[in-house]
Amino acid sequence: MGCGASTPSQTVNPTVAEEPAYPLDGKKLRTDATLEEVYELGAQIGEGGFSRVRLATHKATGQQYACKIIPLPKPGKAVNEHLSDRASIMKEIDALLDLDNPHVISLHEYFVQQNKVFLIMELLQGGELLDAVLEQGHYSEADARTIFRQLIQAIQYLHSRGVVHRDLKLDNLLLAATGDITQIKLADFGFAKKLPGETLDSMKTVCGTPGYIAPEVILGVMQPSGDPAPDGKDHYYGPPCDLWSAGVILYMLLAGVPPFHDKSEPRLLRSIIAGKFSMEDSVWTPVSNEAKELVSQLLVVDPSKRLTCEQVLAHPWMTRTPEAGVEQQLTQTAARIQDAITRRNSKTAPLQKRISDAISASATPSTSRLKASAMAAAAGSPLSSPRPSREATALAQQAPKASSREGS
Repeated sequence: MGCGASTPSQTVNPTVAEEPAYPLDGKKLRTDATLEEVYELGAQIGEGGFSRVRLATHKATGQQYACKIIPLPKPGKAVNEHLSDRASIMKEIDALLDLDNPHVISLHEYFVQQNKVFLIMELLQGGELLDAVLEQGHYSEADARTIFRQLIQAIQYLHSRGVVHRDLKLDNLLLAATGDITQIKLADFGFAKKLPGETLDSMKTVCGTPGYIAPEVILGVMQPSGDPAPDGKDHYYGPPCDLWSAGVILYMLLAGVPPFHDKSEPRLLRSIIAGKFSMEDSVWTPVSNEAKELVSQLLVVDPSKRLTCEQVLAHPWMTRTPEAGVEQQLTQTAARIQDAITRRNSKTAPLQKRISDAISASATPSTSRLKASAMAAAAGSPLSSPRPSREATALAQQAPKASSREGS
């Protein structure tokens, strides 16, 4: 399928689909060489509904990256096998092109050939976030705050650049270095939307992951009663949808379970629209009132009354310092996270092991010397919608991401 590496003597003629044009006139698009001439592709390290991710080693430098492979519509076809049109595929590239932030995955360059897009991105080898949380042997509100602050800073940066992520979830928070929760990066921009500032509130596509999706997004297809939204009725939303998802993530970091969960997706969506969640479980007993207040101010159904990134960062819980006193250990929360990780690991190997195995499998006398330094100097990973066995999926036992209405 054109994903394997070829020898330097081989010539590959890339097949490039013609319309529409590449975003920003193809900035970071390589046209002077083929993928196979520049990179050696190794084992697969991730897979989602729309893409696969393979290890990629730069032939000249030995630097390792993650290569995300996205199929393009075949010639004469409007969509590919995943019902993605060319514009939606290029959307992620457009959103990533100019991003430069310590908490956001970066795109190095990309190729378009053989009716596929090959994104060469940072390789994160730090493993899953929740694994690192447990491996440190303790877990408190201070740890949750460290993680959450980085997420909000990433969202704040994206919004300042006119980008709305639209699929924030624990799965998309990856570690740059093994076991270090102070180096978190936000990945997976498959549903991201980049718009001029004055039009950021004009989105209407229903997309995201059930359980994390904001009420105003759901209202595009469902009324509060649970009935379908009337045809022809547009319901727009904007950047606050990311803050709702952040509130869901904070809830999960503090409780170890999602605020909204139901085996029936219609009931799940209705509970989200109603904003019905509880903090009465015993797991919340050691959690401070300030933390609970912040969760409640993020999980507000009316997006105009939801906290902004700036307000979140200024919240008393977020500005608390170590001098404020020792915070209680969230023992019950850690136990629930451990249960989720155990369920996940029964289905698939952790991300860090998959990457390590891929590096070992692809090692040659010339590349094995680079393995140690690559593992120590990991940079990022674009695992887009991994199989439903990552930590948040295990916690929520929810369906994979879904998109149901065309639009912005």
